Amino acid sequence: MRSFCSVLAAFCLLLTFDAPANTLDRVEAVVLSSPAGGMRLNGVLRLPTGPGPFPAAVLLAEHKAGTLAPTPADKQLLTNLADYLVSKGMVVLRLEERGTDNGPATPGTLAERSADALAALNYLRTRPQVDVTRLGLIGHGEGGNVALLASAQLLAPTFLVTLAAAGLPGRELLATQPTMYGKVLGNDSTDAQRQHKYRLDQVAAEQEATKMRAHGSNSAQVQTYLDQQRLRQKMAMRHDEEALVKHQRAMLEIVRQTPDNAQAQAILSNMLRQRYPNIAPEDVQTSVQTLTMPAYRNYLAFDPLLTLPKVQCPVLLLQGEDDAEVNATVNLALLKKGLRSNARVTELHVPGLNHALQLSKVEADGISPAPISPDAQASIYTWIMSQK
Repeated sequence: MRSFCSVLAAFCLLLTFDAPANTLDRVEAVVLSSPAGGMRLNGVLRLPTGPGPFPAAVLLAEHKAGTLAPTPADKQLLTNLADYLVSKGMVVLRLEERGTDNGPATPGTLAERSADALAALNYLRTRPQVDVTRLGLIGHGEGGNVALLASAQLLAPTFLVTLAAAGLPGRELLATQPTMYGKVLGNDSTDAQRQHKYRLDQVAAEQEATKMRAHGSNSAQVQTYLDQQRLRQKMAMRHDEEALVKHQRAMLEIVRQTPDNAQAQAILSNMLRQRYPNIAPEDVQTSVQTLTMPAYRNYLAFDPLLTLPKVQCPVLLLQGEDDAEVNATVNLALLKKGLRSNARVTELHVPGLNHALQLSKVEADGISPAPISPDAQASIYTWIMSQK
């Protein structure tokens, strides 16, 4: 019976990661123990056919400051990347979120997830199919920062790839995002109503321009009118964005300065209801509980630049230029500054990609899920294989 249960658990784990075996690879369920608290870590190992040894990578997910699992788009990124790398002859290990056999999964802090990554690397070093001279970490979003932390430790990987990693301090990154990690708005339509009003104003401006042409206005006059309306709307949108950032920064400051969870949650609940009057009570509770999780509080105090001087392995910093969550220009500049003592850093801006390296134009056209960039995947593999 115990054997049957073990096989069933392994099968369920494989389904969780959407990693069916095919003619190109073998799939194994893996169980590790993390040095951070002895936490049980479940994972899926995929190996190309053949004896090897093969280059290998641990994939680290974007968990977004205290959440339990990646979003569907973030999950799709690592699933597709794993498929691609295995098809090219690489070993890939993916870890499930932290958890135990006797309780629910709990979000890990950055330091805990870094320890998990090191445990995964040590496991791969025991596998004869793995080329230990080409053994690295590939992290997406927060997973990229976890990879950077792990790479600053002893027994670091031989290469490191970050996808949309942050260079800004945690609280600043969260405050400036379109919707702060952890926010659950439910049926509240406050932000949607603002966006709808912008669209209505655009339609009204075009209609007025048509009337102006019909009444004899020349093209220069019509264009001047349209430019004025667009400028007015741009200023209004900027004002709304600044107000949102101010509100989010104030909420994060409450979390930072109020260690007592009950008191912090009471203040945050009031702030959420004032800005989003139609938010459901259960959504308020979900949001404030997330904001005061230990992993979330840990992320607010996180400064990526502090440990970067210790990272000396080859690093690829890859970022989509249309990333609305982690601004490519700002964050790459900060990461490069922190890694300036490392002569083996490669920076790659990829135009037309969002946070999950999806084609942003396709996403804007309403196609879901938008495809992951094949060029980005190829660039990652080519860079890995170029490292000596």
